[in-house]
Amino acid sequence: MNFKPHVHMLVSMGGVTKKGEWKAYDYIPFEMLRKQWQTVVLKFIRKHVTKEEKKRIQPRLQKAFSNNGEGFYVFVPKQKGKIKDQLSYIGRYIRRPVIGVNRIEEYDGQYVTFNYIDKVDGKEKRETVTAEEFISRLIRHIPDEQFKMIHRYGMYLRRSKKLSRKLLSAWQKETRRWIVKIKKTLRHQT
Repeated sequence: MNFKPHVHMLVSMGGVTKKGEWKAYDYIPFEMLRKQWQTVVLKFIRKHVTKEEKKRIQPRLQKAFSNNGEGFYVFVPKQKGKIKDQLSYIGRYIRRPVIGVNRIEEYDGQYVTFNYIDKVDGKEKRETVTAEEFISRLIRHIPDEQFKMIHRYGMYLRRSKKLSRKLLSAWQKETRRWIVKIKKTLRHQT
């Protein structure tokens, strides 16, 4: 139940050039991504605190920067398994609640007892907290009104969907890699 702000990204293995041609990429610059993530997070914190808070937390921010010379942690796994299974997992992850109802063991009107898997040691843990504390842990995951959870760029943009569909179709025919039906992949999902 540790608070770990994070971002999930789904990135294509290529893109469209200005000439409308497909260019394949199988490389993500992890080192740059780690340093960029660190810079953005620390700047965001500095920007959104008062002057008094900034003075108070500046040593901790500096320590977070100097203790992480390679940047903040970035986990970027290579594609594994069946693509349909991966898409299904991503869809479930985007829509699922913060904690499953089956993890809540007891509620007596004042306290909530629940279990979870601790990501530090991988063991199942049990915790009892006040209802107010439980709710406060849950509501921090509710996005602000009008906050966009999913942003699209490049070939995922709706305005470039027709061109992307055409290019992907040509690429699949050329490489004979029929991963999933293009119409299914690019159609708008509610």
